[in-house]
Amino acid sequence: MKKLYILILIALSIGFGQESSEKKEAKHSFIFEPDSLFLNIGETGTVTIKLVDADGNLANNPFYVYGRPRRALESKPRISDSTGVAVVTIKAFKPGKLNLSVRSISQKREDRVMGNMPIEVPFPPLDRIVFNDPISNVYVGTSVNYKTEVFDKANLKRTESKVLLSSSNSDVAEFDSYGNLVAKKSGKITLIASVDDIKESLNIKVSKNPVRKISLSADKDEIRTGDVLQFNAKAMNRANKVIKDIPVTFSYSGRVEYGIGLPASALINKDGKFVAETPGIFTVVAQSGRFSAIKTIKVVQRNVRKEVKVVGHGTVSNVNTSDLWVWPGIGKHKGKDFAATGTWSANGEA
Repeated sequence: MKKLYILILIALSIGFGQESSEKKEAKHSFIFEPDSLFLNIGETGTVTIKLVDADGNLANNPFYVYGRPRRALESKPRISDSTGVAVVTIKAFKPGKLNLSVRSISQKREDRVMGNMPIEVPFPPLDRIVFNDPISNVYVGTSVNYKTEVFDKANLKRTESKVLLSSSNSDVAEFDSYGNLVAKKSGKITLIASVDDIKESLNIKVSKNPVRKISLSADKDEIRTGDVLQFNAKAMNRANKVIKDIPVTFSYSGRVEYGIGLPASALINKDGKFVAETPGIFTVVAQSGRFSAIKTIKVVQRNVRKEVKVVGHGTVSNVNTSDLWVWPGIGKHKGKDFAATGTWSANGEA
């Protein structure tokens, strides 16, 4: 009989626990009036937002208001009143399928209530194509990359628009698939950029290539991994005069000093700045037209090592941690090291 009473008590406690849990899980919700908006860029609209409980009564809990993605919408005010009501004025700055988002204010992350209202902002018509620092004089045997930007009637940059580049005379110069104009012989062409019904043109002169020699130099013959080495390339004519407006391209090949089948990882940019991730022997090539020059350097392991001393342990058990920040002290704290952990909830715990 005693066991029976115990089982009944356990069952009753479970039942009450479930009922209590269900009441606790009765969440608040957001009501948007209207439930969606259609705005053009620069236009404003108004929406009334309420945070209510399961019975439809005001929750008496304030909430944040913000547009998504960032900088696409302006919303005022950014926070509701204490009863859970906000009359929000919205202004559109970017096109697309946007959202006005809301989030209740609570001490615990798991108690937050969130909501979204869709806002559609159509894309304005395209207005113009702009060439970025275009080169109007190119040399036979070289290639030049032409970059463009597209703007619409709202003066917004339209990065999704694909510009088609073409040459008026492919015998003189033509474009490859990557926007590079390859100069074949002397002459004049018109470069045409087009997208939809928008066009822009640029007159180009293709000149005979005067280069007869390339020189390539660097300050060092040996560097460490991670060091940046500047290579200097000069294109010269028959009289050894430097030609400044002719493009010189850089490339490299390498052989690692350790391991089997490991790549010689490095990078050299268009200005001749070289950095290697792995040690080895690297050969840098500078080329313009049919002329080139090479220089070989050695890259050794950086071997930066320091013993780490564990001075203590810290436990954050009540929230999930997402990252660890470590930094040296400065000023009056010089000589000390500091560390902090970040949390998923970004609630200031560290």
